[in-house]
Amino acid sequence: MPEKKEHGDQWRQISVVIRADIFLKAGEMGLDLSNECNQALAHLVGIDYRQQQINDRALPPKPQEPVIHPVINADDPAAIAKVMRTKRQPPVKPVPEIPVAMVLPPPGMDIPLQAPVQGLSPAGKRKAGVADRKRKDDALKKFVATKITRVDADNAVITKDDMYQAFTRWCRDHRCGAVPERKAFATLLKNKFAITEKTINSTPCWVNVQFR
Repeated sequence: MPEKKEHGDQWRQISVVIRADIFLKAGEMGLDLSNECNQALAHLVGIDYRQQQINDRALPPKPQEPVIHPVINADDPAAIAKVMRTKRQPPVKPVPEIPVAMVLPPPGMDIPLQAPVQGLSPAGKRKAGVADRKRKDDALKKFVATKITRVDADNAVITKDDMYQAFTRWCRDHRCGAVPERKAFATLLKNKFAITEKTINSTPCWVNVQFR
């Protein structure tokens, strides 16, 4: 007799010997041997087998959904790239935050405010350089206006050494600060004030000018 699939407190599994011709004929007819034997025994002992069978009938198991695996076409030239893209990427570890320690002044202490520096900006050095050059130009302009006279005469000559020494003395007397170098001083006289230079007897000179 085939084994009863449902087992519990209401069922007992036993072995029953069935004659061969009966077993074969029942198989041809598609009979459930367990059900037929239980029904025949229940009739003999006076038990309503059908009612009890309905109460004890187990619910059919819920069918599981089939797992569908992705199919990759080996003939597809882009299959390798698709497989590489579907690989799991390693998890990105969060970057730990570094606490910043803030040092506060003691209670009651005033925090000094830094005053802005006059004449400075993000290009502070450049502004300072422009201011220094302007002061030097102003000093040379005052020196030429107060100490030099233009003369249209061949003997109106001042050597470059005498001119530069006179200018340095004038800057010290008037506290003009840094004195321009000799080369910068000569360039300003020639380009900005249009004073002519000439070499006389191997001596560099300024011509058509004289001291006041």
